[in-house]
Amino acid sequence: MKQLPLPFVFLFTVLLFSQSRVDSLESKLARTEEDTLKIKILHELYYQLENKSPEEAYRVAKEALSIGENLKKGPLHIESHNVYGDYWYSQSDFDMAIEAYRKAEMLAKEIGSIEGESNALFGLGNAFLRKGNFEKAKECHEKKLVFAEELNDRESIAGSYNSLGLISTEQGNLTEAMEYFIEASKIYREVGHLKYYSITLMSIGMVHRQLGNNDKAKHYYLESDSISILLDDELGRAYVLNNLAIISKNTNRLEEAVRYNKKALELFEKLGNKKKVGEIYYNEGSILLKKNAYRDALPAYQKSLQIALQTNDSVMIAFSNCNLGRTYLLLKDFEKAEMHLLNSSNISEEINLFPIEKDSYELLSEVYEKMGNFNKAYFSRTKYSILKDSLFTKEKRNLANEIEAKYQNEQKTKEIALLESERAFKELQLGKRINERNGIIAFSVVLLLLAGLLYNQYRVKQKTNKELRELDRLKSNFFANISHEFRTPLTLIKGPIEQLEQSPDEGLPIESIKMIRRNNNRVLQLVNQLLDLSKIDEGNLQLEKTEGDVYKCLRGAASSFNSHAAQRNIDYKVQIPHKVLWATFDRDKLEKILYNLLGNAFKFIGDGGLISFSTTYGKGELKMVISDTGMGIAAKKLPYIFDRFYQVHRGDTKDHEGSGIGLSLSKDLVELMDGTITVSSEVGKGTIFTLVIPIQKIRMGFQENIKKPYPGGDEIKTPRTSYTLERPDLRELPSVLLVEDNPDMSYFIKEQLQKNYRVQKAKNGKIGLKLAKSKSPDLIITDVMMPEMDGVELCKSLKADLDTSHIPVIMLTAKAGMENKMVGLQTGADDYLTKPFEPKELLARVENLIEQRKKLRVLFAKKEASFNPKEVTVTSIDETFLQNVLDLLEKEFWNPDFGVPQMQKALALSKAQLHRKLKALTNESPGELLRNFRLKRAAQLLSKKADTVTQIAYAVGFNNLSYFAKCFKELYGVPPSSYR
Repeated sequence: MKQLPLPFVFLFTVLLFSQSRVDSLESKLARTEEDTLKIKILHELYYQLENKSPEEAYRVAKEALSIGENLKKGPLHIESHNVYGDYWYSQSDFDMAIEAYRKAEMLAKEIGSIEGESNALFGLGNAFLRKGNFEKAKECHEKKLVFAEELNDRESIAGSYNSLGLISTEQGNLTEAMEYFIEASKIYREVGHLKYYSITLMSIGMVHRQLGNNDKAKHYYLESDSISILLDDELGRAYVLNNLAIISKNTNRLEEAVRYNKKALELFEKLGNKKKVGEIYYNEGSILLKKNAYRDALPAYQKSLQIALQTNDSVMIAFSNCNLGRTYLLLKDFEKAEMHLLNSSNISEEINLFPIEKDSYELLSEVYEKMGNFNKAYFSRTKYSILKDSLFTKEKRNLANEIEAKYQNEQKTKEIALLESERAFKELQLGKRINERNGIIAFSVVLLLLAGLLYNQYRVKQKTNKELRELDRLKSNFFANISHEFRTPLTLIKGPIEQLEQSPDEGLPIESIKMIRRNNNRVLQLVNQLLDLSKIDEGNLQLEKTEGDVYKCLRGAASSFNSHAAQRNIDYKVQIPHKVLWATFDRDKLEKILYNLLGNAFKFIGDGGLISFSTTYGKGELKMVISDTGMGIAAKKLPYIFDRFYQVHRGDTKDHEGSGIGLSLSKDLVELMDGTITVSSEVGKGTIFTLVIPIQKIRMGFQENIKKPYPGGDEIKTPRTSYTLERPDLRELPSVLLVEDNPDMSYFIKEQLQKNYRVQKAKNGKIGLKLAKSKSPDLIITDVMMPEMDGVELCKSLKADLDTSHIPVIMLTAKAGMENKMVGLQTGADDYLTKPFEPKELLARVENLIEQRKKLRVLFAKKEASFNPKEVTVTSIDETFLQNVLDLLEKEFWNPDFGVPQMQKALALSKAQLHRKLKALTNESPGELLRNFRLKRAAQLLSKKADTVTQIAYAVGFNNLSYFAKCFKELYGVPPSSYR
């Protein structure tokens, strides 16, 4: 909804637009033939030209109005009249503006356009306000408030409150004005409209100023000014400076008032705001008047009056005349004082400007007293008293009493004659009132019922909208998650195939082929789930029943998880009767249900937990129970776990990731079989799924009992697999620590790296952190989403620890968004790679980071006597550490008793920690670093011929001259004497 900006808000905000924008709109207008588009462009062009070129703005407004006539009273025609009114408002011709707004209001009523009528009322209210017709202005803005509330336009509601507050302020009703401004400020703050919020703060400050609360007023003005500075709003700043000047004047800080007033004048003149320039001159006169500089105040008030007359500003005309009269009174020029005060009182009375009318009569009484005209002085004082006390004078009260007594005497003569007729009339009135009351009650009941129905319809609509928004959110999450689910298997399929394309003669190892098949099946499973969901939604998914052994089908599906359980040391118990349950059932759908539920159990259980699957048959129903000792599900989330796309968020680790369709699909398939599925869970203890599916057993002619494959009974336990230790890699190659929980991805990456690097593996961040501290690898590759400790937390821990902060980190993730990449890099990661990735790219990034570390270490092989830690690493903790080492060496290199033990003690590190850190950063042990530092300082002194070789050797901490000469020659290739 269109709103006019609202400072004190009688004016449009002055906007400066570039000439290029105007040219662009005019060019677009010339190419447009359709009236609807033309008029929209003209409206935009008008607001571009409004303060820049009034003549051009008028031409554009008239052209828009002319074209609008062809649109048969449509919304754009109404808006054209509003724009035309805006032009005359900006030119201070409020009568013309009112005529245009009235036409817009009439047209809007004819076509039932609430928005158009509301815009017209807003313009009318402001125009009446500037003319001083406060009652009409209030009526317009109150009507507009009703429309804004019907449209539920919060910003427009706030605008109406603000305008009503301004009207109340002008009428002297400051309490009501404060209430309006506070309500407006609350709404603007809620909707985040800083500019209008700043304006309402200024208005609240204005009310406090008028109430004499100068400290509170200044607080609100400064708060408003801080927002104007933030928004670079010169107009807002000008208003604040104007009001600060008034406060300073009221508190007798007159020099401060002059400074504020001067700054406000400069800004308003720059913005071309003529009315406010007039107000500033008025303030200037008031300040000078308070300084007793009466003759200097006259020109300021005269400028204010001149501008007010030019802009047809009734309020300022009254103010300026009043204070000109006051000034001439002080200068004892009583005739001019009388003239201006009479003008002020007449205008104030005409526009109901209560405060100025009161002040004018008070000053007039003094003028007439000085002139010796006591009758006029008495009359003026009486008028002043009436206005001041808001009571009638004693004489008027007596007159009213006399009129009332006369009226009562006349009535008494008629009272007896009318008594009988009055009684009959009252009886008639009583009957009429009863009927009216009953009618009102009936109407009220109907109205309440209608309101209840409308409110209920509104509630239902709101609830539906909320549910639709939630569904959209869940769908968005689903598509994001399903894309992440695809990335890892696609990487593991894509990588070996590209490797085969590059080296077709070498072929692929059997493990890589199995890995491709596993991940191909995973992608196929995801696609099939999506297709099944689509068929369910369309009602096309049907059961495809065949005869077979149900128990055998369940054994086959359950056994698919045996190897996974063995790898994770999970106690996986399967209890299926060793009988034949021959029946007609849909094998594929039953397997899908079991795969989803068992896969869910394995996903949310830690290594070493317990998963149990049992099944029984009786009374024509197959009952299956799947339980686990995982983390469990909170009670408040249980009702939603079968909802489409819903996921229980327990963290950011990978073992909690999924598509959000598995359980929903399982429930749909169970219901397709006319079965039921229920769940119970307790946080920290585990979850139990119970399925009951009706199956009609078919009797067979052969023996149902079969031999148990395990002598221990019906329970089948997962066999424990034996583990073999990997042979340690003793090659002299850089070491890489790979932290990845997906076995296939871990195998694939290791296959790419192991030719050129020694690769160590860790299946989660917690294990990886321990290995990083104990093994100190040359580089770490980590996945982002992992159980127990994710990659982000691992990277933070590595970079915050002095022992590991120097190790470069590459992060791998399926989340490809820029936001996720920034999170990874901000935690200190040196590189970031999204899946699926090219193996060659991974190798190149690993090689580059390790090579960079080698180059950094070469810096310490330079022959200079000092090094700059900032050249070594960009990690702040490493920089700090090296700076501490450098400071320590500079301080103690001359001391022959200072060695590695003293270095350890000073740096508060163990021998192993100090050796590992310095070796990683400088490729030198602590002893080598100290010795070479002393030799480099000796070389400096020798090159400058600072002393003899012997004295220099002692000066840098060597006690043994021959050892000094030997070490120096090893480092520089020449003995100390020759170097000199």
